[in-house]
This record gives sequence, structure tokens and C-alpha cells, in this order.
Amino acid sequence: MKFICSNCGKELCLEPQIYEQSYKGYEVCMDCRPKHGGKREGAGRPSLGTTKKVSITLPDQVWEEIYQRKGKKPLSAFFRELVLEIRDEKS
Repeated sequence: MKFICSNCGKELCLEPQIYEQSYKGYEVCMDCRPKHGGKREGAGRPSLGTTKKVSITLPDQVWEEIYQRKGKKPLSAFFRELVLEIRDEKS
């Protein structure tokens, strides 16, 4: 079967089974069809703020206490909550 893309003009000679499965009912070839995924306006998790990379040197004993207190939370979430708590206490 012959298929001609109405968008790019590409001509394809297809076996009947492939035409039936992938091209029947379409006016454009696979290359001209919209792709799934990619960046879209408003998609994704909302930002919590600006990311800053920080390196902290602390004694091993303090790190052990931090890991005990944070539980299953990621370190970033633990420190974010700690900083916001301190900020709110000062307000």
C-alpha cells in the first residue's frame, strides 16, 4: 500500500498489515505525529524555591545524631524543615 504524508509529503510503500496497524485513518506519517512527553507549560512539581548547593563539615557524632533524627526523610528535607522552623521561631 502506498501512503503519502499530508504534512511532509513523504511517500511510503507499506505492507497491508503495517498500514492497517499504524497508518490507516491517519493523514500524517509517524515522524510528523505529536510525540508523547517532553516539557510542557505547568507540568511537573511546583518549585519550593531556589536551590543552593552547600557543603557542611561536622563531627561524626553530630552526623550520627542528624541521621537518627531525620528518620526516612532525605537530608535536604530534614535541613529545609530545620531552617524553616528556626526562621518561624524568630518571627
